[in-house]
Amino acid sequence: MVLAGTKEGREIAEKLSSLNFPVIASTATDYGGKLLEGKARARTGPLNRNSLECFIREKNIELVIDATHPFAREISLNAIEACKNTKVKLIRYEREDSREYFFPNLIKVKTFDEAVAEARKHERIFLTIGSRNLDKFAILKKQGKHIIARVLPTSDVLKKCEDLGFLPGEIIAMEGPFSLQLNYCMFKDYRAGVVVTKDSGPGGGVMEKLRAAAKLNIPVILVERPVVDYPLVVRSMEEILEEIRKGVSV
Repeated sequence: MVLAGTKEGREIAEKLSSLNFPVIASTATDYGGKLLEGKARARTGPLNRNSLECFIREKNIELVIDATHPFAREISLNAIEACKNTKVKLIRYEREDSREYFFPNLIKVKTFDEAVAEARKHERIFLTIGSRNLDKFAILKKQGKHIIARVLPTSDVLKKCEDLGFLPGEIIAMEGPFSLQLNYCMFKDYRAGVVVTKDSGPGGGVMEKLRAAAKLNIPVILVERPVVDYPLVVRSMEEILEEIRKGVSV
């Protein structure tokens, strides 16, 4: 079973399926499932620890690969517990993180609350954090800050933006990751005073954001990844196949 909440997760599921492994890829949204159509068997919908345990037992899963987003901490913790309780081997596929990033005006923070406190020092704030933590920043709108939110172009996300008081001119609804040039044009055209992002790694387009902001001499607030104590971490498809060859004993 591949918890495939990322592009890499889908690619892992597709690769294993092409190698004739019996794979089920799990995504939280129907959209994620559609991206897997014709490439790998998929199930959609959110999973808590209990439902994940039941699914593992029901489908006789022997190995779980957690390839969810670096900030999807809850599902990762659920997977660790579910695999522990069902005595199923868990592999965490981890994207490269920002430990080696060095850019001028880069402000690293541990939490989104800290990011809000830093962003409050600026008048024009460009958010590239997705929609989950928008409510924390919407408070700044009431304090007179001008905020641009770049989010996925789905109806539920747009409704959330509107419910939080974002006007159409304050929403950029596009699917990333984005090129350096497109980031540069957006940051410049919207006259961003600061960019807020999270450490999604190179696969999440962080480098392009940092480089674009550096060209414009704009500070970037980077929310570091939550810490999760995974039992086994790999960083490549080759390592995944090697672990499969070793067997599925916990």
